[in-house]
Amino acid sequence: MNPNSQTPNAAPTPNAAEWGERLIRGQITPAQYLGLSQKRLYEIATLGHKLLTEGRLQAALDIFKGLVVASPYDSVFHCNLASTYAQLQRFPEAMEEFTQALQLNVANVDALVGRSELLLREGKVAEALQDLEAALRLDPEAQLESTQRGRATLLVLQAMADEAEKS
Repeated sequence: MNPNSQTPNAAPTPNAAEWGERLIRGQITPAQYLGLSQKRLYEIATLGHKLLTEGRLQAALDIFKGLVVASPYDSVFHCNLASTYAQLQRFPEAMEEFTQALQLNVANVDALVGRSELLLREGKVAEALQDLEAALRLDPEAQLESTQRGRATLLVLQAMADEAEKS
């Protein structure tokens, strides 16, 4: 929605100053202020994901940082930013963004699996297992690639536990 657009028979659209006040008060996001639709934001995110998979990490980082600023309540954008940070081996920032994604959407399976991987890196196995189990409860058929990774991680952990038990 553009700050200056108006539809027939609708209540008058706020002027730019009113939109600015709404933005400052946190009543609208920067994306809404700029007239960026959710569809357009996700088109940009698709480009960012493509860059991420191509290994163009700095470009992906720039896109996902911008999306998080533009639409700060979107769990998916935080999750993609976290994944980019993780690939850049910026693990504290990745952990923060995965956690933010989960605060916005506790059912974000990608964020659960991503955070579990970081928790395992830190040796926090019990916490990692909680995230993995939550992800598998949400996607029991492992339809998502992240859940497939999570399931494989659980199998490796189980094998390690079995081996330790034998020793």
